[in-house]
Amino acid sequence: MDYAPSIDWTLALRLSAAGAKDLPNLDARSLKRLVADLRVTARRAGEIAGAFLDVDSAGATAVKVVDWNGWGTAVRGMVETVVTELELPRRPDGPVDWARRHLNAVLLGAGIRAASRRLLGQYDAYTGADTLYLVAPTIVAHERDHGFAPADFRLWVALHEQTHALQFRAAPWLRDWIGQRAREVFEDDASPVQGIAAWARTGDLASLLVSGAAGESLTRLVGVMTFLEGHADYTADVAGRPHIPSVASLRKAFSRKPGASGLGKISPSFDKSAQYRDGLAFCREVAALRGRPGLRAAFVEPDNLPTPAEISDARAWVRRVHG
Repeated sequence: MDYAPSIDWTLALRLSAAGAKDLPNLDARSLKRLVADLRVTARRAGEIAGAFLDVDSAGATAVKVVDWNGWGTAVRGMVETVVTELELPRRPDGPVDWARRHLNAVLLGAGIRAASRRLLGQYDAYTGADTLYLVAPTIVAHERDHGFAPADFRLWVALHEQTHALQFRAAPWLRDWIGQRAREVFEDDASPVQGIAAWARTGDLASLLVSGAAGESLTRLVGVMTFLEGHADYTADVAGRPHIPSVASLRKAFSRKPGASGLGKISPSFDKSAQYRDGLAFCREVAALRGRPGLRAAFVEPDNLPTPAEISDARAWVRRVHG
């Protein structure tokens, strides 16, 4: 990719806000109480996760409770920060760029809208703001739809997100490592012929976008993100067990079935459900083989991060890293 992506953010955020009237119905007093409770719960979760992981930190510096529109604004900040760090030039103005900017806005706006209705929270590791976002309407909707105990569910979600913050505390080099692989993917300039050939070989639609070394970087990046998501799930389950009576029921409700689903059927690289499922299985097996401290080795240096092949073979990672 030779240029920074062209996006009409005003249009994208307007589209992402469509249907905001389906927000859970809360009066002003209940909403104020919800925001305060989520903030306090996030702080408590940081302390619990920090002690469990033996990291001298209570997690993210800032906690922001947002609605769906607020999360869309946060996405804009994260995307623009990443693009700026890639130092890609802007495309020249003109009718082609106008069309590209508006098409990207429609796609991104639809994506943000769809994701915000499912996303419970996110740690911003990209802008340097060290902020944990909790998406209040999605959390409340899940509590009501599934009958979750609010105190249990909120702490469980916050434990997962604060674990992400603590991962970057434990491995200060991790942000740059991820950024370098993302840069290699974004800067790839694969030809359509190369992309089609790679797609035919791998069966992964993502191969149309990147190839060669960039394809390897994407595969490596997906493997590491799988580990990080699984590690956060594992920590939420195990660290949360003494504090969350319904933790087993919560995990069962969020268990992912074997096999690809949704987008994963055409692009394994973007199968988010598989990342949670496979990453959690990897962490559970490593803990069974080496105890909980065995997972800490992954954060010592970049070479210790599990490869995609090792995610499927935890014993191979244990042999390579622990000997």
